[in-house]
Amino acid sequence: MKNVMATLSLALVIAAWALPAEGRSGGRRTRGLGTVAASHPLEPLTAGEHDAAFALVQTHFAAIDGLPDEPLLFPFIALSEPPKSFVRSWSGGAFPRAATVHVLHAPSNRTWIATVDLRAGSVSRLELAPAGSQPAVTAEEYVVADELVRGYAPWAAAMRMRGVEPDDVYVDVWAPGDQELPASVIASLPYGSNTRLLRALSFLRGASVDAYDPEHPQNPYVRPIEGVVVTIDMNQRRVVHMANTVVRPVSRDSGNATTRRTGLKPMTIVQPNGGGFEVTGRLVRWQNWQFYVVLHPREGLVLYDVRYDDNGRLRPIAYRMSLSEIYVPYGVPDENWSWRTAFDVGEYNLGMYAQTLEPYRDVPEHTHFFNATFGADTTGTFEATNTIGMYERDNGILWTRTDPSNAERDTRGRRELVVTWNAWIGNYIYGFDWIFGQDGGIEVKVVLTGTTLNRGAGDEEEVSAPVVGVDDAGVRVAAPAHQHFFNFRLDLDVDGVENVVAETDVRHIPTPGHKHVFGPHETELTNEGFRDAEPLLARHWEVRNTTAENALGGHTAFAIEAHSVAVPLSASDYEPLQRAAFARHPFWVTRFREDERYAAGDFPNQGPAGVGLDAFIRPAESLSTETGTDLVVWPTIGITHVPRPEDFPVMPTETISFRLVPHGFFDRNPALDAQELPQRRGRVRAVR
Repeated sequence: MKNVMATLSLALVIAAWALPAEGRSGGRRTRGLGTVAASHPLEPLTAGEHDAAFALVQTHFAAIDGLPDEPLLFPFIALSEPPKSFVRSWSGGAFPRAATVHVLHAPSNRTWIATVDLRAGSVSRLELAPAGSQPAVTAEEYVVADELVRGYAPWAAAMRMRGVEPDDVYVDVWAPGDQELPASVIASLPYGSNTRLLRALSFLRGASVDAYDPEHPQNPYVRPIEGVVVTIDMNQRRVVHMANTVVRPVSRDSGNATTRRTGLKPMTIVQPNGGGFEVTGRLVRWQNWQFYVVLHPREGLVLYDVRYDDNGRLRPIAYRMSLSEIYVPYGVPDENWSWRTAFDVGEYNLGMYAQTLEPYRDVPEHTHFFNATFGADTTGTFEATNTIGMYERDNGILWTRTDPSNAERDTRGRRELVVTWNAWIGNYIYGFDWIFGQDGGIEVKVVLTGTTLNRGAGDEEEVSAPVVGVDDAGVRVAAPAHQHFFNFRLDLDVDGVENVVAETDVRHIPTPGHKHVFGPHETELTNEGFRDAEPLLARHWEVRNTTAENALGGHTAFAIEAHSVAVPLSASDYEPLQRAAFARHPFWVTRFREDERYAAGDFPNQGPAGVGLDAFIRPAESLSTETGTDLVVWPTIGITHVPRPEDFPVMPTETISFRLVPHGFFDRNPALDAQELPQRRGRVRAVR
């Protein structure tokens, strides 16, 4: 669901890198591997390593009979992470350095997964992806799809039928979802139902709107052109189908405010001695926390080797934590909408849509930034600047108490460390905050904003698509009800890998003579699988170590509290939901396996059902409650959004979250020693 203008901007960057060195400014590309500059096994690939990997793959393909050497696209390239066992035992010295590269040859509809040994300078492994596997949509394909749609005469006629000039149309290109094409069209495709497809929607661009204001960004998503969906065969690069159903008026709403509010006074946050964190390369240390920060091209922010310094003992909590997949179904009973079920992580490589964060807008002025280097799908690299922001903030009270004998208070302000990034993916913006607390907890927040995916409204109100806006001519815009599901992969190692998962409910306990008794009821999970939420019983899950104990005799643990839960509201046999099995349940647990990374499988674009988490637990292997198991938990949080007028033309942020909370990991409140505020204003006595 990628905006074409964003793609064109990306294409310009890629084109710039394709020039010879003397034709570029702002730096020089390095051909070949050169020296591996990484100081840690999990540091992301450098620009030179990207270039070396591309060159080695191209040479390998050109040298072997039966492998095409052109035209090749590279939808994905990233560090091939060393085995977890190696990284956990590594204490300095040499380490492997490899890249994983997806290689797409569209004319033959084939995708290869290449592993490039960067130290040896060779392709160490090359395997053909399963038949029908489609890698993420590439920037080059967005540009081509836009050109194909604009050159398709029936589409231009459909635009004019709706009173819109084709040159004024903004084309939005999507992964195709579940096809639902006529059988005759599928029969005409070179690879049948496995053909690589894209779909295109149409919106009215800002330049043709009466209220166009060049000083402010335009929002074509508030001006949907309803009833037209173009399907493109990306193997043969031709339009193969166009739905042209309802004709509805097109809004001319500018999408901007007509007036500007005033009255805000400047607010400045100053840290005269700098931030309270220490950054060494990708390693962050703050208030007893230690972790590595990386922006992955698919998953976005990845936190590695998360540890807590407990009185000089650096205790492991998690090996790797990241977003795994997103699933967004819409609820409109219309064939032009039933396929719109975005898998934003795997279909588009969400991390590559990370926005440059701006002080005073996305983040405070005292933010520390990290950059990312990404590989382009036509080879070459580009630098994504300021894509991760990190800053401290005050957030109310950490803890407080009052002496009952004299009413004097002892209190500490809550200082938090926020690690954040956000991604622009078509009409929507997703923000992700990983918030570290002085109390030993981590909160993971998803921020949703941008523009709802709108449709032109008909004469009658639709329950599943309420009207949210109307322009000066009375043309109405509706916003379909939809859901967002976010699955996270948490490779927790609480005090080591010998872990077990327990589900805890708080229940009434029948007790003779007492009607008020309640307490926790615990069940240890003995097999891989999933569990459902029960918020009325305060259900949560604990990952605990089977051998490490706290001073009270309990086993050390972290709890996962996920209260932002949504339940899929489509029919259980809805095809996209079969591919998004992770959305059915808010909590999954599996044994750790190196190759199980993504909740909807490695290739969710046009992917089959039954992969990802659904396959990881079949058959369900046992989880030892005696010796513990190296395991991974997969929480899914969600939101059901029935849009309202206040969500138009740009929706205020919605926030959902889950928390990782120490539960017996410490012997007592780990924030008891928190520093008092530097500018303490004296004690306050209660007034009676």
